[in-house]
Amino acid sequence: MFGTIAGREAGRVYQPVVRRGSAFMVRIIRWIMFFACVCGFAGGVVSASPPSQSPMNTSNLIQDGGFEQEGEGWGACGNVALMDAQAAGAEFVYSGRYAVVMGVNADGSGCPQLPDFTTPKQILSQQVSIPGNAAAVTVSFWFRAAAGTTVDVFLANSFYQFDPNLIGVKLGTFPTDQPPGWQLYRTVLQGERLERVRGQTLRFAIVIQGGTGVGPNTVLLIDDVQVIAADGRTAASPLPPALRGDGSRPLAVIRVEGQNRWLYRMDTDGANAQLIYRGLLSNVRYPAWSPNGQRIAVVDNNTWPWPTPDSDPQNNLSASAITVINADGSSARQVYQTQSRKGSRCPFLPGPGDPTETPSLILRISSVQWLPDNNRIAATQTGFGVFCNGSFAQGGTSDILSVTPPSPVASPLAQYAARPSVNRNGQVLFDGFDLSSPRSNRADGVWERDPGAQPPSETRLIAHSADRSPAWAPDGRRFAVVRQTTSPSADVSERTFAIMLYDRQILNNPRMLLFADHGRSVSSLSWSPDGAYLVYTLERFDGRSDIWWLDVSSGATGPVTTDGQALEAAWRPVSQSRVHLPLVIR
Repeated sequence: MFGTIAGREAGRVYQPVVRRGSAFMVRIIRWIMFFACVCGFAGGVVSASPPSQSPMNTSNLIQDGGFEQEGEGWGACGNVALMDAQAAGAEFVYSGRYAVVMGVNADGSGCPQLPDFTTPKQILSQQVSIPGNAAAVTVSFWFRAAAGTTVDVFLANSFYQFDPNLIGVKLGTFPTDQPPGWQLYRTVLQGERLERVRGQTLRFAIVIQGGTGVGPNTVLLIDDVQVIAADGRTAASPLPPALRGDGSRPLAVIRVEGQNRWLYRMDTDGANAQLIYRGLLSNVRYPAWSPNGQRIAVVDNNTWPWPTPDSDPQNNLSASAITVINADGSSARQVYQTQSRKGSRCPFLPGPGDPTETPSLILRISSVQWLPDNNRIAATQTGFGVFCNGSFAQGGTSDILSVTPPSPVASPLAQYAARPSVNRNGQVLFDGFDLSSPRSNRADGVWERDPGAQPPSETRLIAHSADRSPAWAPDGRRFAVVRQTTSPSADVSERTFAIMLYDRQILNNPRMLLFADHGRSVSSLSWSPDGAYLVYTLERFDGRSDIWWLDVSSGATGPVTTDGQALEAAWRPVSQSRVHLPLVIR
């Protein structure tokens, strides 16, 4: 059970954490049950261990990091409590039986007054000794949060004298306003930050300062805390036998060749890469296989007018076409072309009849996705204004269009929306954007459009802008999103991206598949035909990018390409035939 934290400074003693079974614990459970009913926060008990893609083979320097000994070695103040997964309604545990709950009734009771005469609302703390020979130190924990305040994470000499110029480090700060589900906080100390902690006995602490108060609905759940003397970042795993390429379900991959972006076909293990389409102006992006696996749609970035250039080169503005080709790269045909619009002549010289410069309107296609009828294509068309000096006009547009070849005319599918994903039932997931336009009634988040309803209906599934780029699984029920986390810090330069898996029928309890701290960001999710794997684009720390695979069940991940020249990939759906490639590349 939780003990007291004996303060070494000024003889202060922290109050013990409330024990399981107390009246206060009952109030905690009742409060969370009420909050779950009102806000949809509750989820089932998650018994999985942390994803296996980041094995931590070094022993944990934290005692009872999972709180399964009811918090032995920990101390706290401000009404920090244990959550028991076996108690009625207390389902907020990542693994095992116990987790810690913070935020609820945080009142600062027993917490120390800091030198600036403020008192933290809550502290969860444990003393930890860092080996003097540590090559790195990784601090991690799983958390789930909602509403109202910010959280600081420390490895500090003390709470009375924390100063960046003294021993210890502030690991980061994140808000408790989070999208649903358990997520990982992980940061690796190296270099100067490692030197501050190596060989020191410090206090690991999670602190709610509550400078402007803690909101009445604030919840922060903590589980599986680890401090290890090693670099615990995501590591590549060996390629599974199931992904050894045989040509039956290839990837369509955009690769960078000098200044060119061309379409390649390659096997799922990265072998047998062959160029199949160079594009109109060697700038091809965003491949998408047709549902029957016989055709590929791509975005062909070019200029407008197209195909005949305007005699005035200033009118040849940046634009995009949608091109459809056969699976072997043959029979390319443009099925849609954006029509950008020229603004004022450049260089702009104000005159009596033209005192204000009119920006050029640039219309581009930024994603394509086939609809299940194997004929229509859903595409994101973005628009923005550009002045002669290259600066952008305020505002912009982003709409999803439906293109039905061979007609060159597109019809609107969803306004203020982007990146559609369509399941086998025709339901469309997409990103919603509040573009601050007086005409926009769209809020940020992930939306679903059901064209089968009469009239077609739209539902906001995820009311948080951190989750983006939804991708339906082949089963038509699950979908994955890219999440921009707030770990290890609210400082945007330190944020890590993740991949989350949602069940359409249980939206409040997604599972984190990948914490992508092995690169800058992840994007362009594509499912394997059997739903067992994803491929994604990993932007490397050097700014280049590769395609990686991800095992949905285990969280194991590894590279498909390694040369930093792959931009995005699409997995061919189930088909009865292999793709026979031409000898002459088109």
